[in-house]
Amino acid sequence: QAIPLIPASHVSGEAMPVPVQFTLRDVRASQVSLVGDFNGWSQTATSLEPGTEPGTWSVTVPLSAGRHVYAFVVNGKWMTDPRAQQAPDLDFGRANSVLIVQAP
Repeated sequence: QAIPLIPASHVSGEAMPVPVQFTLRDVRASQVSLVGDFNGWSQTATSLEPGTEPGTWSVTVPLSAGRHVYAFVVNGKWMTDPRAQQAPDLDFGRANSVLIVQAP
């Protein structure tokens, strides 16, 4: 499965963060958060909001260009993004999802 590539914007030669939308569909979810290397793996820093369709959740996060590792926490349980490539995480011993934000 391909790693999603998100183009990064440049202003004055410096990479600017790119708004990246994370989405999850899980009809059993009552609470969803996003954890990753961009928010210190905090389960309380980035909550997803319920969408208009039942079971849909999303949040938009500004990310710098580069490789980012993340996961969702659904009802207190860690899970990978089913739409993204996975990579093992040696620190926690579980798989995480990978996203590459690419500079133009």
